[in-house]
Amino acid sequence: MSTAAVKQTALVTKDELLELAEWERKCADAKKRVSAAEKELNFRRQSLAEKVLGLKSADELKKLSPVKVAKLQAERLAAGDWKPERGAPDFMFSKTSQGQYPSWKQIYIAELGETAAAGIAADTPITYSYCVEVVPA
Repeated sequence: MSTAAVKQTALVTKDELLELAEWERKCADAKKRVSAAEKELNFRRQSLAEKVLGLKSADELKKLSPVKVAKLQAERLAAGDWKPERGAPDFMFSKTSQGQYPSWKQIYIAELGETAAAGIAADTPITYSYCVEVVPA
């Protein structure tokens, strides 16, 4: 007695696709809102850094250690370069992360040349990410 395997065909439903399409849209909208909020936050943070620390760019702030930031803030306050409004809450610039992020491609170019770097970039496999777009009926 042999048991024959019965092939079952997976059914993709209309409701499943429409629900997935709705979640793809919701996720894309949420990412856009997050991106806009991050841009606004970065603008406001940089504005404060310009007033309080006298820095002209976010890159300048990234290069300063927390100790140097606190020292610069105190020095500029003592020098009268800025002052908090009466009743304004205390604040400080707090480190959220740190790391060393060398520009590997630039280092590689400096050591072995642009052609070698371009060759490695060309030989690196392409990776893809996807979303599901559902065409409305």
